[in-house]
Order: sequence, then structure tokens, then C-alpha cells
Amino acid sequence: MIKRKEFLLYSIAGTLGTVIYFFTRFYSKNLTNSVLLPVIIGQVCAIIFAFFANKFFVFKNTGVGFKKSCKQFFEFCLGRIVVFMIDLGIAHYFVDKYGNFWINVMKLRQINYQHAFFSQPMLHKFIGNPYLLNEFIFTLLSQTIGVIINYVVSKRIVFNIQRKNATEMVYY
Repeated sequence: MIKRKEFLLYSIAGTLGTVIYFFTRFYSKNLTNSVLLPVIIGQVCAIIFAFFANKFFVFKNTGVGFKKSCKQFFEFCLGRIVVFMIDLGIAHYFVDKYGNFWINVMKLRQINYQHAFFSQPMLHKFIGNPYLLNEFIFTLLSQTIGVIINYVVSKRIVFNIQRKNATEMVYY
């Protein structure tokens, strides 16, 4: 029961973190011509949100003191560096460097972007042309990989949750 509840809470927090990441990443694209700077901005915002959501909402890791919380935040950020590098790598290779190749492979130029779905004002900013859709697809891929890695790192290393018995969790 605890695993299901924890997984549900993590899924909710992860979804919210992903939404924050997507919005900050794609809205910050308007500030720069760089593909990588919006990735950095999105990651920083998502990391800060995810730490507090995981600590207080998912794993309910409270009462450990300020010093321990600072240590956890540092460990959390270190764990996120792996995901950050994966995200930068995917953005660089699949969007920036070889974006046209993947657009051709996925036949994204053949899609009618004037269709009602793609022309919605909110969606058009994210998927309104082959380049945006390609970036969106690979952003979704990197975030999916990140959610899996971050769950394991957060649970086993940062908040160090171990089961004492079937119903009790112990925080180290």
C-alpha cells in the first residue's frame, strides 16, 4: 500500500515538475536563439521544485534539521546532474545538431500544422512546426528517462528511505 501511495505521489509531483520544466524551457526559448540555454533554465526551475515536492510531499522527509536538509539538497542536485547531462546531450544531438535528420526520419514535415490540434494557440507555441515538434518529442523522451533515474536516486540515496518492516519506513 505504501509503495502504491508513494508512487502515486511521486507521479503527481513528477508530472507537475515536468510541466514546470516544459513551460520554463519553451517560454525561455523566446529569450535566446540557443537550444541549450532554455534546457538549463528549465532544469534549474524543475530541480528546485522537485526537491521540495519530493522532500515534503512524496517522501515526507521532515524533521531532519536544516543542516541535513542542506546536505540532502546538495545530494539531490548531484543526482540531477546525470539527468541534466542526459537532457543536454539529447537536446544537442537530437535537436540542435541532427534535428533535420530526425525530422526527416519521423516525417514531421508531412504533418499538417494548420490542423485544429496543432493550431491551438497554447499548443502551437510548443508543437506548431516540425522543429518545435521534434524538440518537444525529444524533451519528452529526456524527461521520461529523468523521472525514472530521479526516483531511484531520490528514494535510495538522497532521502535514504529503507523499509524497516511492511508498514514502516525509516529515514537515515
